[in-house]
Amino acid sequence: MEVIKVNDTDIQSALDMIKRQYGTEAMILEIRKKRRYVVGPSYYEILVGIDQNEAPSKVDSIGALEKAIKRLDEAVTSLGVKDNELEQLSRESGFSKEFLLKARAIPHDDWKSSIRTYLSDKLQFVRPENVKFRSFPRVFVLLGPTGVGKTTTAAKLAGYLLMEKNANSGFITIDTVRPGAVEQIKLYGKAMNMPVEVIRRPHQMEKVLTKFPDAHYIFVDTVGRNPRELAKLTEMKMYLDQIADWVPVLCLNAGLRKEEMQKAFEYFGKIFHMEYFILTKTDEVESLNSAVEFLAETNLKVLAFTDGQNVPDDLLFPSTEDVMNMVGLAL
Repeated sequence: MEVIKVNDTDIQSALDMIKRQYGTEAMILEIRKKRRYVVGPSYYEILVGIDQNEAPSKVDSIGALEKAIKRLDEAVTSLGVKDNELEQLSRESGFSKEFLLKARAIPHDDWKSSIRTYLSDKLQFVRPENVKFRSFPRVFVLLGPTGVGKTTTAAKLAGYLLMEKNANSGFITIDTVRPGAVEQIKLYGKAMNMPVEVIRRPHQMEKVLTKFPDAHYIFVDTVGRNPRELAKLTEMKMYLDQIADWVPVLCLNAGLRKEEMQKAFEYFGKIFHMEYFILTKTDEVESLNSAVEFLAETNLKVLAFTDGQNVPDDLLFPSTEDVMNMVGLAL
């Protein structure tokens, strides 16, 4: 990818020029607001990526960015907040400027209370045993990019339901691609005395549930996929459509940036109806602010957080207040 810089005092003018000159090849990587001198006028520096292989979706990206910038500017104006004050509050709070404006958390105000009120209205939590299903056994399908820990998360959930709810579970894996994936889930099944079925072709899913006569829950472990590979996601859904009733759960790594989470949610959402969410590997990051912003901007219901490799212990079912504490908003 070639990266170029575009400077302009008017951001709309710069974006118009980028669209005219680079068209669908233009991808906005970053926008920085700068000053040439300490007291001089400000200007925008825009980093633009040109990648021939990623051309088809970039015009939409620029259009969405233009709308977001316009909304941000309008919000700043309506609240009478200076940009440098908002920048300082962003650094202090760990939240983005756009999020602070949505929460109406402005400097020189009780900004923590504003964010708490906003998050209390936006965040949703539900435990696995309270998810509604139309049929039995209840089937959870764990989806997400490679490396987010879907297999371990499935084992943790099954272990929790066994120990806390006395509910039996079984595992189905369609991940026959990743080295060691089948062996890993079989080890978890053996350790917890739970059956495991390995599916290699879509038609094998049709009668697989009959092999779990004593299971209250089934956890389907899927192949980790790049969210942009819509053809691969569609192929995966062919397996799952052989089952009458199942609930997809999006699993994302807490170390992802908010923009990366939004992209994954967008792409998986093109194929699957995403309603439930698990945030993994929270123990590997210093801040959960980006993940919390992402959750506040979606309608996803949080099933759990995971915070380590121990099965089933490293599994959290946070409340709204727990999350407030995690992001520095404790009362």
